[in-house]
Amino acid sequence: MRHLAVGLIAGLCLLGAGVTAAAQPTKSVNGTISAVGPDTVTVKVKDQDMKFTVDHTTEVITHGGTTATLAAKSSGKSGPALSTLVKPGQHVEVKYHEQAMHAASVRVLGGTTPAPATAATTAPEKPKAPAEEKPKSMMASGTVTSMTGTSLTVKTSEGESTFAIDAKTKIVGTGLGTKSKEAAAAGKKQVLADVVGVGDSVAVSYHDMAGAKQASEVRVHKKAAVK
Repeated sequence: MRHLAVGLIAGLCLLGAGVTAAAQPTKSVNGTISAVGPDTVTVKVKDQDMKFTVDHTTEVITHGGTTATLAAKSSGKSGPALSTLVKPGQHVEVKYHEQAMHAASVRVLGGTTPAPATAATTAPEKPKAPAEEKPKSMMASGTVTSMTGTSLTVKTSEGESTFAIDAKTKIVGTGLGTKSKEAAAAGKKQVLADVVGVGDSVAVSYHDMAGAKQASEVRVHKKAAVK
């Protein structure tokens, strides 16, 4: 008899607790999900995180939620895992009981807001390689005083300067095109000495190459007088 009385009192207490929980006023907030646990969901409301407990009585309202619930029950589960229904970044409305912060329902309102990039996920920006500067072109004018197969010395108003000559150096002057064609027709390669001589007045376009004056163009203005 005593055991029966104790059981009856315990049953009444549980019934009373259930009625009390059901009678709790429901509040509602809107925010963005910041974290989802096995039985909790954290929602950022304005600048504050609010953590709600979730159980089998919580109604999760989202696109495809009904299908997921039916599939879970057909496989013998009480319902789908919370993480399969809602994701961090989603905008939701949560109706809850303030006393235990128990979520009565979670309704997905919109899409997902991308999480802000962090130092761990953001690749550092690679420094841009400095643009390669082209050598500055300079000009010198004067009279040819000496020359070799790979160099040309010109006397200018500032003194003598020696310029390096290579296959890329362009030789320009009256009649030089004809001489180049004649040499090519004869199967010969025209050399500097064929078109430029000591005493010629020339203008040399050049640029500095590691301290050496590399001629890019030699323009013959006046050929030396033939003695």
